[in-house]
Amino acid sequence: MTDTWQGAPRVAADLRAMRLFTVLSLGLGMLIGGVVQVLLGVGVANGPRTVVLLVATTAAVLAGLTAIPLLLRGPDEVPPGHPLVLVLLALSGAVWVLAVVPPFAGWGWAFTLAMAGGVLSCLVRGRWRATVILGCWAVIGLGGLPGVLAPSRVGPPPDAAADAIVLSTVAVFTLLPLSAVWVQQVVLRLEHARRLASDLAVARERLRFAADLHDIQGHNLQVIALKSELAERLLTGQPERAGREIAEIRRIARVALDDTRAVVNDYRTVTVATEARNAAAVLRSAGIRCTARIDTPDLPVALGAVFAVAIREAVTNVLRHSRATEATIELVRVGTPHPAPPGADAAEYRLTVTNDAAGVPRRDGTGLAGLADRVAAQRGTVETTREGDTFVLVVRIPAPDAAGSAPPEPTAPGRRRGTGK
Repeated sequence: MTDTWQGAPRVAADLRAMRLFTVLSLGLGMLIGGVVQVLLGVGVANGPRTVVLLVATTAAVLAGLTAIPLLLRGPDEVPPGHPLVLVLLALSGAVWVLAVVPPFAGWGWAFTLAMAGGVLSCLVRGRWRATVILGCWAVIGLGGLPGVLAPSRVGPPPDAAADAIVLSTVAVFTLLPLSAVWVQQVVLRLEHARRLASDLAVARERLRFAADLHDIQGHNLQVIALKSELAERLLTGQPERAGREIAEIRRIARVALDDTRAVVNDYRTVTVATEARNAAAVLRSAGIRCTARIDTPDLPVALGAVFAVAIREAVTNVLRHSRATEATIELVRVGTPHPAPPGADAAEYRLTVTNDAAGVPRRDGTGLAGLADRVAAQRGTVETTREGDTFVLVVRIPAPDAAGSAPPEPTAPGRRRGTGK
């Protein structure tokens, strides 16, 4: 993200320079086309018609120079029927019509019409671009062909080689505006995509931070609320035990504050075994008998973090949405160890959390949905079943191959966290 923001001013400066270069190149092309048109046409036409052609050519070039900045605007911001574009088309078209009226004044008078067709092709979309370019070439070719074949052509005798050079140059001038503007539009789209990718990265990081904060603080706050209710009930009859619960609440609040700072600094490290012990302790403090079994000595750190989130979410749901008296937490590796023989089941890590006296499932909860997204990122699945009052949560994640597996979880956490004693 830092590199993106540091490079933004430079990218903006490059875009401004590219816009300026595009305007200058197209303006220079329009001026060159007008000059070439005059130089080639004056030697062919003469008399009053030459004066009219010169005046109309000058007006067409000025109209083209005025219309070129319109091409730098965003897509669909300038309609093809813009007044400046219509004036350019009318003037350049009038020059060509006046040139092809017998006697034919030469192909040189088609340069402004070619540039006008190129400008118009930049303002239309899709197949209309090819239609405009081909139509412009057809108007020039079909309009001048009768004049070439007519015996009344003014000026020197026709020169096929010279005419071919002029026509090919006219064709290039028709493509000049579209090629320059098209490159600019591609660059602008790439820059827009870069900005979207940057915004998406920010949004993804915010979602990750929000998910981590929800996973940690939602669980801690639930335990604090539970222990507060217990301390309130014990305050009159068992003040000493109530004092211990209050002290435990204070400790959990400090842990929650440390965890919040850890999430911000991105150094929180918790093993799934520690999470399971903490979860079992919380359930027991709520009067729920709980057994926990963690038998995954080779569990990678990345998968352990996902299973830790799953355990926190499952325990939070047990405390919030059930009247459970008994629960179990089991995480094991099942299947054939790598490499597995042909036809054997692939190894996977399986977390099973069960509780009795399950409550009515909520339809608006986001905990299990968020857990499913995390597990899906590891190519795993989340399944929930309910038989009578028994609720079962099963999380399965395929075990990574031995050659590409991540390092296993450490046996001890990098820093202590949790709600267990």
